[in-house]
Amino acid sequence: MFSKKIFKKINILSSTLANARKRNILIKPLPIDISKNLDLAKQIRSFAEAKLEWHPIGFKIGATNKKIMKLLKAKEPFYSYLFREQTFSNKKKLSLTPKNLGVELEIAYKINKKIFDAKIDNKKQLKKYIRGVSPAIELVGYRQKLKKIDFVGQAIVDFGLNISFVKSKIYKTKNILNLKLKTKLTNLKNKKTYLGHSNNVMGNPINALFWLVKELKKKDISLKKDFWVTTGSTTSIIPVKKGDSFLGEVFSIGKINVSF
Repeated sequence: MFSKKIFKKINILSSTLANARKRNILIKPLPIDISKNLDLAKQIRSFAEAKLEWHPIGFKIGATNKKIMKLLKAKEPFYSYLFREQTFSNKKKLSLTPKNLGVELEIAYKINKKIFDAKIDNKKQLKKYIRGVSPAIELVGYRQKLKKIDFVGQAIVDFGLNISFVKSKIYKTKNILNLKLKTKLTNLKNKKTYLGHSNNVMGNPINALFWLVKELKKKDISLKKDFWVTTGSTTSIIPVKKGDSFLGEVFSIGKINVSF
């Protein structure tokens, strides 16, 4: 439990973050001692998510790719909510925010029944809870006036770096528990291509989903029916500028397109 003094600070900082996200503005960096304390960072993020008063439609999992773990100096993944207010469909044109890190091509699971009371001991048990998969693009960034992310707590506290989530149609596949898929993200404006693979996500995206289920269970949080779960970048974080348009391909599954 936190002291009254710390709890007051959590309340103030979470309100500041929620306001920054709603108004799409930058705020001064949170105190380093706060961001370096991962328990505090997670609590502030949780309070800020509640204060948005938005509608949760799933979860994002971050730092599942070794390159991004190294970039963020993360020792394990983290998660944050996805919200309906920042969720968009394929071929959408989005606005950029003041501090964008870039875009990630991901594989997202669509959940078809609530996972909470069920005892999930192994990944095979997850199959009946998954409706299908979708190529997804996440715009990532932060609301603090930082030159860069220096440690993972700065990412966790800032809504897990989530800005917006773009989904495509839901595809069904027989190999839902063992996706071994090449991916490609192309910037259609400058013709640059970035290759990736589903194996870059904790060896297999299902490992990320399994991790999330266990983490949510510890905190008595439900993974609800019709929720989305984005599992992390199959490539890396790809820079984005106004005017860019990206085509994401998850081979044998489908495509997704987003413009800025």
